[in-house]
Amino acid sequence: MSNQPHQQPQPIGDEDHLAVPQAPTQAHMVSSASVDRNLSFQPQQDLPRGRTTSFFTLPKSSNHNQSNPGSRATSRSRASRPSSRPASRPSSRPASRPSSRPPSRPVSWLVHANSDYTSMYENFGGARSRRTSFVGHGDDSISTAEKGGAFSRRSSFVGGGESNEKLTTTSRPAMGSRVATYIQEDDNITSEEPPVKGNVSALKASFLLGKAFVGTGVLFLPNAFKNGGILFSSLTLAAVAIICCFAFLLLVKVRLVVRENFQDMGLALYGKWMRLTVLFAVALSQIGFVCAYLIFVSQNLSAVVQTFTKCQFHVIAEKYYILIPLVVLIPLVLIRRMAILSLPSMLANVFIIFGIVYLWYFSINNLAHHGAGPNIRLFNEDDFALFIGTAVFSFEGIGLIIPITESMAEPEKFPRVLAITMTIVTLIFGSVGALCYSSFGDKIQTIVLLNLPVRDGMTITVELLYTLAIILSVPLMLSPASRILEHGIFGEKSGAYSFKIKMLKNAMRTVLIIICALVAFGIGGDNLDKFVSFVGSVACMPLCFIFPAMFHYKIAKTRKQKIMDIILGLFGIVVMVFTLYITIRSWVVPAAPEATVDQCAAFAAV
Repeated sequence: MSNQPHQQPQPIGDEDHLAVPQAPTQAHMVSSASVDRNLSFQPQQDLPRGRTTSFFTLPKSSNHNQSNPGSRATSRSRASRPSSRPASRPSSRPASRPSSRPPSRPVSWLVHANSDYTSMYENFGGARSRRTSFVGHGDDSISTAEKGGAFSRRSSFVGGGESNEKLTTTSRPAMGSRVATYIQEDDNITSEEPPVKGNVSALKASFLLGKAFVGTGVLFLPNAFKNGGILFSSLTLAAVAIICCFAFLLLVKVRLVVRENFQDMGLALYGKWMRLTVLFAVALSQIGFVCAYLIFVSQNLSAVVQTFTKCQFHVIAEKYYILIPLVVLIPLVLIRRMAILSLPSMLANVFIIFGIVYLWYFSINNLAHHGAGPNIRLFNEDDFALFIGTAVFSFEGIGLIIPITESMAEPEKFPRVLAITMTIVTLIFGSVGALCYSSFGDKIQTIVLLNLPVRDGMTITVELLYTLAIILSVPLMLSPASRILEHGIFGEKSGAYSFKIKMLKNAMRTVLIIICALVAFGIGGDNLDKFVSFVGSVACMPLCFIFPAMFHYKIAKTRKQKIMDIILGLFGIVVMVFTLYITIRSWVVPAAPEATVDQCAAFAAV
């Protein structure tokens, strides 16, 4: 027992109260009226220590600086504290000692960044955010049951275990007072406890955001540009990116008030039904991604087999290739520790980047030598709504916005990081879609790789690498849906203590990936663009537009903020209903058959 007098917790100042979610404090939710007065959009002179962006300001917190070992505030606080060492003891260290830590290397940086990225999926499932570990354990390695509380304990995204018995939870308030004051004080936690914070730099955060947004969905955009027309698609893609960026920042602003993950924000603000709605949208979107990816794999595998056999192998129809990756995917989806999937995730991203670069090269080279493709339209009045759903489908990383924000060492830089990253991602999406559509015209296929020359060695290489990228990405993409279903079926029962529960969870994950394969089998390659638009309309639009607006409306104080939230929410609902209607109509009323590329014609001419 220390002889030093017990220090009372210091009151939190305005700036400390505004600390961006580097680590949730003892209060998981604060007063809407008191907090939003400080969170309103203000010019830089009102918050001299913050950084103003075009959306809103996330100010630096002195408490945050004190938690940073390298900050000046920490050095001053260390100097001001009385030392327990004898005053006469000389220092044995030299005045300036060079660091023995080896300089970081690009490969090591990428490995750690991918490990951080995959670990964020630990908080992307259906479990409550009860002190969720950013670099944590799988759900079956240790039970995270927390009984009797409606809201969560503190969330930590820099590691740490579950053993903090000092923290308590409060019972759920009545519906009428849910957005009232929920300040939770804990006398057992003193100011001497260092605040938990992230350690991800702004550059790494931008890399993680890019990984979250840039996936295989970029290959669906060239055909989507045909559905919308090159001018309409370019403008709409930019508009969707701007609206998504604004909605993501609204979600971060809500996180300053409601110290919960995405789904538990809905629980705190609207009740259990909203949490279930968010979880349903997350699960549906992730399952939709996996189904679309399996169709992509089947078409790629069929094209590779026909190329190697010179169209002499017709034993297996194209749609049956969907079942072949299950041999690899079933063991992979049983992995629960997301960090194990960091290397496959990194390889998948390398393959995707290689494919995008080759598409740039081939499209530009084809335009230079052969000119633009046939029948390029600026606006397609028949199928333009299909592009909107596909565009929203492409920005598939909203579930990782909150974990990435909390993992940052300087979260006040997140708005600028998000704006820059979204700009780069939009340029990548727009350039791939516009260049490929301009190069192939109305002969563009749903998967643009099928337009590449079949006898070219680079085409086979890109198709194989993209197939591997999809197979390696599916376990990570399906893990949120698997966790949501596991928590819905088994609750807090953990397979770490029951072999039967573990086997049942493994069986559920196996059945889930098989169901995804069967859905993909039923949809087929001919309806892939319609299915992608359907998933983007039903699942992705609520996650990107509607839910952030609804959540922010509850904490908004000014009338202007509430009006903006209402406009954004209504916009999302109207666009969702309209695009869903057009997508269903395109399924029910079949259009004229699209132009297909006969890959075997190249071998018949030889």
